[in-house]
Amino acid sequence: MIRFAALLCTAGMTLGFATAACTPFEDPGECDANRPCTERGMTCDTLNKTCVEADIDVDQTAPPDDDGNFGPTILPFFRGKVCVAKSAKPGDKIPVYLSPCIHSCITASSFKQKHLYSCVGSSCDGLNLMWLEDATGAACPSDVFGRFDQSFCTYNFEITAQQGPVVIDGKALIGTMTTEIPVLSNEDMTRIAAGAGNSEIWSTVKSYPQDQDRVFTIPMNDSADAAPADCTTDPSVCDCRDIGF
Repeated sequence: MIRFAALLCTAGMTLGFATAACTPFEDPGECDANRPCTERGMTCDTLNKTCVEADIDVDQTAPPDDDGNFGPTILPFFRGKVCVAKSAKPGDKIPVYLSPCIHSCITASSFKQKHLYSCVGSSCDGLNLMWLEDATGAACPSDVFGRFDQSFCTYNFEITAQQGPVVIDGKALIGTMTTEIPVLSNEDMTRIAAGAGNSEIWSTVKSYPQDQDRVFTIPMNDSADAAPADCTTDPSVCDCRDIGF
């Protein structure tokens, strides 16, 4: 099991546009039922009132299926190819490209994508979520929801997504934008697909440790290069990664 830790702030928001603020606890070293831990992937030991590393499995999105046959089910993006624009001018839409690695034993015909962001001052954190709506498995291996051998990946979906445009109080962001393609479980994504609110989405994402390979940073200022229309015409203008392997 892989574990990470990073700082977080908790904020509610709306899809595509929101302002938010983070208020630190007076004593982040203590916690209880009303004072949750402030670090990603940490949980409160209410007996000792201290934050401890949560026992969260980030090596798979669901336990192995009993017989290898399942579905149709919601399946989140876990591993695959991701490209995000390297820079953008204030007010630009930031293109995001997603192509999930899906085991060859899985068939699916539809997907959905959602993006949202939260800002503090001139720094904004974004999320890009993508899931298959109707994944069906036949004779799948036990690690079909995990880190199966990369040679079994199929890339049947190429998804054009975005982050932003980022506008705060009517003004385009001048600062730094990040977008994260987080680890989420099948169960998490099923709740999101059913209409979970943005506050619940952020809370769910922040219950997991953060993997920096899944976080893309985009400077947004007048001297930066304008964001490209997409990341497929000229991939060199985007930061392209294989994540989750």
